[in-house]
Amino acid sequence: MRLPPAGPDCHSHSMLDLKGSVILRPFQLADARKVEPWLTGPGLSVPAGRAQHDWPQRLLADARILAGIAESRGRDVGFVRLDCGPDRVAEVTIVVAPECRRCGHGRAMFEAALRQARRRGIRGFVALVDRGNEAALRFFADLGFVTDGLLADRVRLGRLVHAGDGLPPIDVVV
Repeated sequence: MRLPPAGPDCHSHSMLDLKGSVILRPFQLADARKVEPWLTGPGLSVPAGRAQHDWPQRLLADARILAGIAESRGRDVGFVRLDCGPDRVAEVTIVVAPECRRCGHGRAMFEAALRQARRRGIRGFVALVDRGNEAALRFFADLGFVTDGLLADRVRLGRLVHAGDGLPPIDVVV
C-alpha cells in the first residue's frame, strides 16, 4: 500500500486507508532522544525543558506500561503508550511526529494500539487531553471517546475497547 508523503503536502493527496499500515515496535532507550521533542510540543502537558531526564528508564521499568514507536514505511511517525491499570482500563497516549500530523497516522496508530489492547484483555481506554488542545479533543471524539470529566486543566475522555467507529456498544437484553 502506498501512503501519502509525510508533512504538509500530504493534504494535497486523497486520503488513503491507512488501516494496518502502521506497525508498533517496542520503545527502546535509543528512541528517547527522538520522542522527547514530540512529547513537549505545543498543546501537550510537558513544557519544553520540564521533561524528567529519567522518563525513558521509568517507562521501560514499569511492567504495566506498554510503549511503542509507530513506524510507517520504515520511518518513525509516532509514539504510543498504554498504561494498563488493574481494572483493565489503560490510559492511552498517542503522539504523532509533528511532520507527520494530519495525514492519518494518528488513526492508524490508535487502531494498532487497539489491537494490542484487545490481545491483552484491556476493556477500556482513558485519555487525558489539555483543555486547549482542540485538535486532540476532536481526534479522540472522532475515535469514539466521550468526555468523562475534568482533572485540573485536562479533559478526561473514555472509550470502551470493543466500541467501534464512534458507535455505542451493542446492548444485549435477555
